[in-house]
Amino acid sequence: MLVRLLYASRAAEPVTPELLSAILRRSRQHNPAQGITGVLCCSGDVFLQVLEGGRPAVNRLYARIVADPRHRDAELLAYETIV
Repeated sequence: MLVRLLYASRAAEPVTPELLSAILRRSRQHNPAQGITGVLCCSGDVFLQVLEGGRPAVNRLYARIVADPRHRDAELLAYETIV
């Protein structure tokens, strides 16, 4: 079953180009192997991300994001089954 998850969070530290590059590099290395796609938007200190993939993989990734010290105040905005 495929799901779509949308969340918002705040950066724990100032967002730099290096920080964004590190996040994107890791995502590009690991997400495709897990069958996860998505988009990450950042404005100021706010992250907004959509993740799509299998339910277990998306749930595991979101749990890691919530525990990631680079994020704070993570809020799940939407979670739905997709076809």
